Amino acid sequence: MNLSIENMMRKIILPKRYFDNTFIIAEKFSEEIENFFLLMQKCKGEEFDAGKKIIIQNKIIQVIEKARLISNYIIKIFDCYENSDNKSAQELVDEIMIQLEKDIFVGTIDDRIEFYRNGECYLMRGFRKTPGYRFFRVRVSDYESPNIQKNADELFHISLSKRAYSNNERFSLAGFPSLYLSTMLPLAWQECGYPQKYYYSEYQYKFSVDEKTGERVPDNELKFLMIYSPDEIVNWGNSIKYSNFDLWLDVIMRYLKTYPLILACSFVNQSGKVPYKQEYIIPQMLMQWVQRNNSKIQGIEYFTCVDISMRTSEWCAYNIVIPAMPPYNDKKYSITLKKKFVWTYPQFYSIPLFNKSYNEEDRKLIYCFVSDIRDAMRKYSYSGQYYDALIKMINICGCLMGLFENENAIDMQLVLHILHSLSENAGSIYNKQLDNEIETKMKKEDGIGLIDESCVIDACDTFKDLYYRFFSTSNKFKSVYYLISKYKDLCWNDSHPHSEVTVLYCSHDKVENSLQWFEDNHILYNVHKIDSSSKTIEYLRKIASETKISLDDFWDRHVESEV
Repeated sequence: MNLSIENMMRKIILPKRYFDNTFIIAEKFSEEIENFFLLMQKCKGEEFDAGKKIIIQNKIIQVIEKARLISNYIIKIFDCYENSDNKSAQELVDEIMIQLEKDIFVGTIDDRIEFYRNGECYLMRGFRKTPGYRFFRVRVSDYESPNIQKNADELFHISLSKRAYSNNERFSLAGFPSLYLSTMLPLAWQECGYPQKYYYSEYQYKFSVDEKTGERVPDNELKFLMIYSPDEIVNWGNSIKYSNFDLWLDVIMRYLKTYPLILACSFVNQSGKVPYKQEYIIPQMLMQWVQRNNSKIQGIEYFTCVDISMRTSEWCAYNIVIPAMPPYNDKKYSITLKKKFVWTYPQFYSIPLFNKSYNEEDRKLIYCFVSDIRDAMRKYSYSGQYYDALIKMINICGCLMGLFENENAIDMQLVLHILHSLSENAGSIYNKQLDNEIETKMKKEDGIGLIDESCVIDACDTFKDLYYRFFSTSNKFKSVYYLISKYKDLCWNDSHPHSEVTVLYCSHDKVENSLQWFEDNHILYNVHKIDSSSKTIEYLRKIASETKISLDDFWDRHVESEV
């Protein structure tokens, strides 16, 4: 059976999850990589014409040869690690990176990759949809602390003076602090284990800009080793495969050569929380390689290995990790990283679902609603789908009330699953459109138990009232269905505030003091150089339009000429 390249890549989906107490990373890697080679051999390029088919088949042979070499190195690394031969293991990592030097993707923090073709370097937008200019960091905390809220460094990397508190992470060793960030707050929250209470800060990277022209200078920015998932590459390729075949094929083949290394960094053993994480062996060694080669690469960007299936909307967030590189200031923080980022003071967040003072009105609403359903069911003998719908409404309300009443620590992943299930169950009721032609339908229900015509009308009106109160869109704040969605969003902290100052300037030296003040006070900002070009005029028109003011009001004077 032949496979298209896209279908093959969809079969090597990452991360690889295992639920096995006898998990041995070397064995699992060998199994997965052999499956990879079997799938590769089924890619014959049948989806293309004869000329392209031959090119693909030749490329596949090259990929298998290189990927087999990298796989053998990785298996040897596992052997060296088990034999406590760390020196040989690191030498093998060095050899892997030499072999993949022309294949690995290197880019900037916002997913612009350096792409080498025919000996020349190109900058191209990478394979992720996330803009890459906002980043988040989360720190678990059971209570609010003025000391944390007044000190932005509390959510910077762990100070070297407190390095004893830095844990083993996928891409960092205990005792070696690193700055971990996510491009979405919900992902940062997930990476920290779904805490009910936490602090978070928003980070903004300071892109390198030519002060005279205002143009970006990527060469002066931090460089990252880019670790993509197969899905990210496939999704990107959908729009480029036929319009630029050579570029598509080049990217795919380079990715497949690096796949064994990416695979070795993407195992998750979910059999329990244990101190020794075998799946961290290769990613931690890769980070050590970055630290040894920090003149070329300063960090790693990688897709998440946490379970994001509860995040029902499609999103393409990613993480970055940067080791705390020298030199350090007197408080033992990386001066280089401090110069590269602006970040906000920590904000405390407690998930409102369990806050009795916050959800009091919502609890009253549900209690009254359930009471009214029970009264209606005592008064009228609903049957069939109407009876079933009312019972489901009661069960949904009861489950939601149970969450409100729970003040003790509870597994947030379970809470998210419950809220998702409640939403699905409510949706199944709504899809039946039981409010349409209810009088006619209810009269046809067997065993309705209603005595006369007026009783049927009253029963129908009562049901419609309950139905609308459950699903209301006109007064959604009194709707049970709305409450489910509201608390789902509040769990994710989707509505967190975001503000930044836009600084327009003609001469950079005139705003340097202002920018420094923003940084000292941890206020996010962006800068925009203005001149008499049409680009600037369009930009100012856009601002005036968005704020619904005239250009005269914008400048606080009459404008004879926009230029």
